[in-house]
Amino acid sequence: MNLDTVLHKGSPDKPAMIFIHGLGMDKDIWVNPSKSRILGGIFPLKVFLSKRHQRKDSISDRNSSGDTIKPLTDKQTDTLQTLFDDLTFRNYTVITWSQERPASPIDSVVSELKEIIRIANKLTKNGIVLIGHSRGGLIGRKYLLRNDKSVRGLITISTPHKGSSVAKLARYLSPLVSVIDPLFHGGEKGTVSFAIKRILNFLKSRALKELLPESHFFKSLKDGPCDGVYYVSAGGTDPTLFSLYNFSIPDIFEKVIPKNLYPEEIKKGRGDGLVSAESSKIPWGSEHYNFPLNHAQILFDKGVRDKLVEAIEETF
Repeated sequence: MNLDTVLHKGSPDKPAMIFIHGLGMDKDIWVNPSKSRILGGIFPLKVFLSKRHQRKDSISDRNSSGDTIKPLTDKQTDTLQTLFDDLTFRNYTVITWSQERPASPIDSVVSELKEIIRIANKLTKNGIVLIGHSRGGLIGRKYLLRNDKSVRGLITISTPHKGSSVAKLARYLSPLVSVIDPLFHGGEKGTVSFAIKRILNFLKSRALKELLPESHFFKSLKDGPCDGVYYVSAGGTDPTLFSLYNFSIPDIFEKVIPKNLYPEEIKKGRGDGLVSAESSKIPWGSEHYNFPLNHAQILFDKGVRDKLVEAIEETF
């Protein structure tokens, strides 16, 4: 198997850290964020990092009332750091890869992870820790069903452990596109209608529907805590993914979705825009942390990274 990997060889006395990216992404989300795209490769990452009401220690510019006043520049995006960088600096062996088919079913990625673990085990005498963002955490959970004793920990970041209902939003977005389309120039790039159409296609994708709580994947995932494995999870509570003109996600949803059907994932204080805070908890986890950040910001916020580094160094 010839996988596209990035590897830093650290101390063999420390556990090797394997980073697993989410749906429709690639290894750049960990090692080169300025080139990364999100929501199935639709939007550049920086779109999701420039928004209102971020924490003071977060990565975007703010005005005196605490609101973002301008989007991140390319230069700022170039300097983003992740947990991959933090652990490299601390001389851990770290490895990540681009999944060959990042929108394929979760089961098909497990064999790739098995190969990465085989490589990592040659570089450490102290086991493996899996670190997954979004769907990447579910790939880690699925792999643990193999009862691989070399895996000592699973850390998940904004992973929908109980599934995500965002795929259901497609039914409400469809009529919204037809309403706002005449306001712009034929759905050109950069307009709200173009953005919503792209999001709509992503929400309708088969891979995202696999993450619905009632999907076959979750019905068949009969796992639980593994002996000797330490579990840590983190989730976000700010659902504002991005703003465009006078529209923002999820504010735009409030206009078209009945209140009794409004999903937790996009409720303020309840989700990160794609995953609810409740779903982001590993059911049998040892530690869980919530942060007022969205689904992308949580990867780069220094407070989040410091907390996870602390958990790693205290546990392993």
